[in-house]
Amino acid sequence: MKSELTRFLLFFILLSICASTLASFRSTDKQYLYADAGLSNLESSIKTNQLGTFFSNYKSFLNSLVFASGQTDSGESIYHHISQRLLPTFHLALFAVLFGAGLGILLSLFTLHVESQILASTLKRISELILSTPIFVFAVLFLILFFYQWELLPPGGYESLNTYYVILPGVTLGIRIFARIYLFQVSEIWKEVNTAYVNLLKTRQYPWTHIVYVEIFRKVLPFTMILVFLDFGSLVSGAMIVEEIFFFPGIGKSMYYSIKSMDRNLLATLLLYVGLIFYFVNRTSFHWQKSLMANKESSFE
Repeated sequence: MKSELTRFLLFFILLSICASTLASFRSTDKQYLYADAGLSNLESSIKTNQLGTFFSNYKSFLNSLVFASGQTDSGESIYHHISQRLLPTFHLALFAVLFGAGLGILLSLFTLHVESQILASTLKRISELILSTPIFVFAVLFLILFFYQWELLPPGGYESLNTYYVILPGVTLGIRIFARIYLFQVSEIWKEVNTAYVNLLKTRQYPWTHIVYVEIFRKVLPFTMILVFLDFGSLVSGAMIVEEIFFFPGIGKSMYYSIKSMDRNLLATLLLYVGLIFYFVNRTSFHWQKSLMANKESSFE
């Protein structure tokens, strides 16, 4: 516990320094946009300013985090700005994970249920194609089909807790989750077909449906859930491209806005938020996987 706390503190310090520094570099570019003087004079003043204000910028960033005093360039409280986007982000992430992971798990189990290697291989190729295609391609395709062509779903925006508005961006994100989960799960469950345990269940005349959907599924589910958890953590940190295409008011769109507008305070806080999300998700997954491997090894002894 002590070593984990020390690890976190070191990570937080390094992450906050990187976030503050990167945001400061980005905000420095704004000075070039509004420069009226000569470029050489501007460059020298910027270099002097960077060298002289690094620690003061970092100190003010920490103060804004502790005392919630940070504001965006438009005068809005940064914590209020981020809190307003947490619900849409979590809503979108939850829908995408439930859709993608659920579809991937069900289809992988179904291929084993019908014992069709052809179907399993076909879905595997489709999954590989999905993962090799940029996500904005699917976003634009779904937008054309479900909004412009069929007028079934809204093109974007969000209403609080209204799932109708997260279907398009959620499906766009979810198909990549489906592809990852399916590729992992289908390889794992087909390995179980000829194991001693499954053969024992067959000799005792257990129904094949029970073997597939209960026994085999229960055995591979914990490791599948680690991937699902990682995907959820990734989406909670924001999906910049998809949120921008569907003008969805989430963390990803705020990140895009802060980079585009060169808002130093907002960008630094969002970088810190994203880094912390990835840290907690990955460390939790690491300990989860370590525990599962330990239980698996003890079961063989």
